[in-house]
Amino acid sequence: MATTDEDKAQSQNIELRIALNDAYGFVEGSRFTQSAAAVTFEELMDQQIELISGADTITRPNSLHRIDKIENAVVQAVAKIKSMPDNAFVDADNTKDVNTKR
Repeated sequence: MATTDEDKAQSQNIELRIALNDAYGFVEGSRFTQSAAAVTFEELMDQQIELISGADTITRPNSLHRIDKIENAVVQAVAKIKSMPDNAFVDADNTKDVNTKR
């Protein structure tokens, strides 16, 4: 008989959890829908423009600053590679993964 009472209590517990979960999901879903509807396309575009070209710091540069930094690093690396003599590089070897300087 205890098993039947436990089964009923567990079943009731599950039903209550389902009801509360459904109510919570409805409230949170409604709140999310309202907040998503409040955002305009213009606001989203302004946020992206700010990320790309907005104010930046040394620790948190904007996208344009990061791209400039990457471009400068690549240009410097290419210039250094071009200035190296041909014999600075080893011939291709299938047993090695990289072409390293001697």
